[in-house]
Amino acid sequence: MQLTGRLLADARRFDHACSALVAVEWLDGIRRPGRTELQLRPCPDPPRQGWRIRVRGQLKRPAAGVHPLLPGPAERLAARGSWSQLRASRIEVLDRPWTPIADLRRRIADRLQAAAGAQRGGLLAALVLGSAQVQLPDDLRKAFRVAGLSHALAASGFHLSVLMGASLALGRCLGRSLRLAFAALAMLIFLICAGAQPSVVRAVLMGATALLIRESGERSRGFGVLLLTLSLMLLLHPAWARSIGFQLSAAATAGLILTAPGLERWWAERLPRRLGWLAPALAVPLAAMAWTLPLQLLHFGSAPLYALLANLLAAPLLAPLTLSAMGLALASLVLPAAALQLLAWPVAQLAALLIAMVRWISHWPAARLLTGHPQPWVVALLVIGLLPWLLLEGGRWRRMGLISVLMAVLVHGRVQLADGVVAVQRGRQH
Repeated sequence: MQLTGRLLADARRFDHACSALVAVEWLDGIRRPGRTELQLRPCPDPPRQGWRIRVRGQLKRPAAGVHPLLPGPAERLAARGSWSQLRASRIEVLDRPWTPIADLRRRIADRLQAAAGAQRGGLLAALVLGSAQVQLPDDLRKAFRVAGLSHALAASGFHLSVLMGASLALGRCLGRSLRLAFAALAMLIFLICAGAQPSVVRAVLMGATALLIRESGERSRGFGVLLLTLSLMLLLHPAWARSIGFQLSAAATAGLILTAPGLERWWAERLPRRLGWLAPALAVPLAAMAWTLPLQLLHFGSAPLYALLANLLAAPLLAPLTLSAMGLALASLVLPAAALQLLAWPVAQLAALLIAMVRWISHWPAARLLTGHPQPWVVALLVIGLLPWLLLEGGRWRRMGLISVLMAVLVHGRVQLADGVVAVQRGRQH
């Protein structure tokens, strides 16, 4: 078939091949808007974001996972709104428009990787731009996912909070108008660098709303700001409701607002005074994990077993690494290669420490708990059971919730532990 469309992101290299997501405009002379994954082999000159191309090749349905516990290309692409792949035999570039923002991101990522290496520099670039804009080695991306630290690579509220904290600290001596302008500039730079992903838009809107309320002398209600932000986002872009990133970001933020403060008080009352600093360090990741657990099981059929410990160990490294990576990103635009490499050396050692720790945790026994994809109604039963615990309700509701959780676990366990036959298809083999 012959396809005409525009690349949504830079093509990603895999050995001698590359792939990219394409926004389809025309298919065999018929206007058919949609998305497909373009596969090129060989790939001497990978096409880039924004290019308009005409491709001829074989259109096919992506293969499903070879086993219900293991996702395949079909599941990966469905999460990105694509249900087909085009294996190209010929490609023609119709238009190479000027893409200053994509060029800026590409320059930052390339220079950081040249200064600190593919893995360490890639990690630093992901802390600034988000993993969606940076091609990280597959084994590194998988290690962060298995360890329960994928959120560190995805541009989100954590990265914006680090940037905003530094911006407000620097602008403390300025007047109110200049301080707001400085903070707005920081949020705009973050949005441009990371792109208009749902988690980024949500973080920027919430940050801007909370900052304006605070500067006006009022106290913001976190859950009200979250509801207002999510409603505005879905009103402007209803398709975001199907985005896994949007769902996980909303759930994690709700956990931080509704559950983390109560958990922090609970830990503070039970920990020795000299360990009081552990209360927020435990409460924040635990609340986010608990609220996102049903979505992880529903979409991925798995959960990281050591995520809480991994977050505790990574927390002292992530904030200074993120702030240092943002400073290096700005420096990469103006400094020569030798000066940037010298400046990046200590930060690269810190990144190497984080990578080594993540790889170590990802190789622990049963680091990734494969549960299989539960039925949506089983996930709903799990959510109903967890809510009294997450909202810190009274004992009677918690007992009823515990029964609901046990029912969900027993029902799903009965399905997963039952005998059965799984039909596996690889090419022409069954």
